[in-house]
Amino acid sequence: MNKDRELLVPVVVIISIVILFCLVMLIKGTNFEAYKVSVIVSDSTSARWASFKAGLQQAASDNNVQLDYVYTDYIDNIYTEVSLINEAIDNGADGILTDFCLSDGVPDVVASISARVPIVFVETDVNADADVRGNHATVMPDNYAIGRAIGNEVVIDYGKKLSEMNVGILSGNQNQYAMQERLKGFLDATEQMNPNIVWSISETRHTSEELIKSDEKMPANLIIGLDNNSLETAVDYYVGENPGGVKLYGAGSSKKLIYFVDSGKIDSLIVPDEFSMGYQSMSDLSIKLQNRTSPLSDKEVGFRVVNKDNLFVEDNQQILFPIVQ
Repeated sequence: MNKDRELLVPVVVIISIVILFCLVMLIKGTNFEAYKVSVIVSDSTSARWASFKAGLQQAASDNNVQLDYVYTDYIDNIYTEVSLINEAIDNGADGILTDFCLSDGVPDVVASISARVPIVFVETDVNADADVRGNHATVMPDNYAIGRAIGNEVVIDYGKKLSEMNVGILSGNQNQYAMQERLKGFLDATEQMNPNIVWSISETRHTSEELIKSDEKMPANLIIGLDNNSLETAVDYYVGENPGGVKLYGAGSSKKLIYFVDSGKIDSLIVPDEFSMGYQSMSDLSIKLQNRTSPLSDKEVGFRVVNKDNLFVEDNQQILFPIVQ
C-alpha cells in the first residue's frame, strides 16, 4: 500500500505541474499587451470629430488598445503639431494617429517620427519618402472625388445658370493635399458651366473675418464649403448673422451641418465616412503594433451624398449616426 502511494505522489505532482503550465499559457495567449495610441488632431474637442472619435473608441475596444485622445486647440503650425507628437511619444505612446496641418515639405519630419513609432495620417496625405518598414500610411476618403461630388450637385441643380451666379468658395486648409484635391475636383466638375467665382478663401484663424470682408466687397449667392469647418463658418454667417437667399453646398459630418440639411438651409452635403476612418486607422495601427513586421498601407474610406430628401435613408443614417457597440 505504501509502495502504491509512493508511486502515486509523483504522478499527481506531474499532473498538477502540467495543469498549472496549461493555465499559464492560456492566460498569456489570451491577454495581449495593451498598446497606447495617441491621437493628435487640430481642435480635438470640435464636434466635427464626433464620428471619427466614435470609430477610434470602437476599434480601441475591439483591439485592446489604450486610446490617448490628446486635447488640442486649432493647429496651423507644423512645429507645434510635431512638438505635441514627440511629447506624446515621450509619455509612452506606442503609435500615433494625426492630421498634419501641412502636407508639403515634411519628409524629414515624417521620417523622424516613424523612426520612433508607427504613424497613421488621417483625412489628408503628406509628402513622405518611401518607407520600406511600412511604418507610416494614410487613411482618408478620395478627396478629389468629394470635390467633384460637390461640383456635380451644383451642376445638377443649376447647369448653365451657374455662369450667372456669384460663387464664393471657402476652400479649407490649402496647405493640405486633401483640400487642394477637393478644390481641384470641384473646379473640374463645374468647368464647362463657366462658374463665376468671385472669391476663394483658404482657412486661417481669421476665416470668419475674411468671409465678411470678401462678401461685403463682392456678394456671393452660392457658397461652397470644402470641409466641415468651412461650411460651418458659412452657415454661421449666411444663416445666422446675414440671412438671405444664399445657397449652401459642401462637405462635412457634424450634427450642426446635418441639422441645417434637415432644415433645408444646406442644399447638398457630402459626408465622408469618418467613423470608418477612425476605426480603420486604429485597427491598422493595432495590427502593426502587435506584429512589427506587418507593414502599414494606405486605405480609402467612402462618402455619401446627403440632402433633405434622402437624409433618413438607412445607409445614410449609418454614416451620420454610427452606433458604438
